[in-house]
Amino acid sequence: MNGNQQEFNVKEIAGEEPKKLGGKFKFQKRHLKIGLGIIIVLILVFTTITFLKGWFSISKSHVDLEIISSVEVSSGEEIEFAIRYQNNNRVALKDVRLIMDYPQGVYSLEGEELTQEVKELGTIPSKKGGTENFKIRLIGEKGSIKLLSARLSYQPTNINSHFENLASFQMNISSVLIGAYLTVPQKAINGEEIAYIFDYINDSNQDFSNVKVELNYPSGFTYKTAEPLPLENNIWQIEELKQGERGTIRISGILEGIEGENKTLGVSIGEIKNDKFLKYSQTTAVTQISSSPLIITLSLNDREEEINVDAKDVLNYKIEFKNNTDIALSQLILKAYLRGEMFNFRSVKLAQKGFFDSLNNVITWSAAGVPSLALLPPGESGSINFSIAVNENFPINDFNDKNFQISVQAELETLNVPPQFSLARLKVEKILKSKINSRVVLRTKGYYNETAANITNFGPIPPKVNQVTTYTIHWQITNTSNDLENVRVTAILPEGIEWRNVYTTLNKDTKLEYNERTKQIAWNIDKIPAATGFLIPAYELVFQIALRPSITQVGTSPVLIDESRLEGKDTFTGEAPEAFSTALATGLPDDLTISPQEGEVVE
Repeated sequence: MNGNQQEFNVKEIAGEEPKKLGGKFKFQKRHLKIGLGIIIVLILVFTTITFLKGWFSISKSHVDLEIISSVEVSSGEEIEFAIRYQNNNRVALKDVRLIMDYPQGVYSLEGEELTQEVKELGTIPSKKGGTENFKIRLIGEKGSIKLLSARLSYQPTNINSHFENLASFQMNISSVLIGAYLTVPQKAINGEEIAYIFDYINDSNQDFSNVKVELNYPSGFTYKTAEPLPLENNIWQIEELKQGERGTIRISGILEGIEGENKTLGVSIGEIKNDKFLKYSQTTAVTQISSSPLIITLSLNDREEEINVDAKDVLNYKIEFKNNTDIALSQLILKAYLRGEMFNFRSVKLAQKGFFDSLNNVITWSAAGVPSLALLPPGESGSINFSIAVNENFPINDFNDKNFQISVQAELETLNVPPQFSLARLKVEKILKSKINSRVVLRTKGYYNETAANITNFGPIPPKVNQVTTYTIHWQITNTSNDLENVRVTAILPEGIEWRNVYTTLNKDTKLEYNERTKQIAWNIDKIPAATGFLIPAYELVFQIALRPSITQVGTSPVLIDESRLEGKDTFTGEAPEAFSTALATGLPDDLTISPQEGEVVE
């Protein structure tokens, strides 16, 4: 084997090598042809994929969306417009939705205001499209512009992405069926009476019937009267409005607001058809609250807000005024109107010279008694003080006599008005109201000889050392003018006094509790009506206690019950009234069958 192998290697070196190299070249050539074939195939595949991708690609620019309508329209008339859409892609579109976004002032033919309208179109095949028609009413002022917006939302069938195309169209309101025009003051003083004027005209070539006018008053406006009178304070009905016919509505009222605040009045006019209000025109106008040329403030006990007061209180009122213009104001008159049954009009006291008209309960100050009212220079101010007491007794005659309150209305005016204000007279006023707290009274009474309740007392009188004597305690509650709720009466029994757990009451919705460890008695009452103890019986609880005196108490009158306390809530004023009654001893001042000496402990 070794010899042959050596011989072969020699042959290979000597004469076989050229043959082997020629075979290797043939092998490389064959592999080169295979590689070129693979490259050609890859190029063909890539070209095919690119072609197919282009064939089935999607582009938003190949989806057309257009709004077709008239540019010039009339407010209130029926408008028809169309939306044209076209899919120019080679791919179908699915889940197609057409969305109309409307500006303010667009209504359906039935009179409902529209903000958006959606139509489900389903699938749009490749190279297909369609048209959707819409009918609306467009409401606005002549010359105004409304922009309609349309959106086409869709998903191509070959991918998961969603797309949206947009289109818009501008409509100009060139005319109105019924013209609506508002005239309002540009500026007004807070609390001043103002006038609104609404003019309307039939500008169309048709007659209308059952025409409705609806005003949307600004906040702070209080309607007083109108000409002609409305069906309601803000709604008028016109039976017939012929071509070219016009009319006017005048409204007056009080406008209140803070300085610089804009108050917007809105008005709509149209027809009522099938119980629907079809608006043809609407408009708005703005009045700004300006600073008052006269400023007035009213305070009670140095407070300008409403406060609650009690019977018998003495109330100190102060009226301050100021000229807020750059022109002197002259011949001013100041009045204070006092209203409320709980005022004690006999107690009126004036710090400055004036006159109290006791027939009409009005205090008047003028330049005759207050020099600053004769001429008030620009920026200058002045003040007036007076006091009046609240009655001690409540005028309760029937169940309607409850929730009493009082008020003072201060009014300052002058006829000498600066010309820039265009007013016949200048008047400002302030009103301050006060609620009267209910007066609740708690009484604690004690008896040995009890006749009012179905309870019998026993034991020696006078009380004797180490012997038990029982007594009955009465809690009585009266309440004047307002309902009370969540009322609770509490007291402590002194050491040496025993709770007998014997009690009675005729009042429902009450609950009695006794705590043996703290020795506290608590009477809980849900509600005590006004006029309790006046028109209806007083609320009353009777309970029995026992005394067993100690040798150290000989010659004294032991306390049977400590001070009693009532708490609750006044439902009218929101206050939390309290009432107290003093401790009660064995002297029993309310039991006329027992002398004070018979309350002293003996052996």
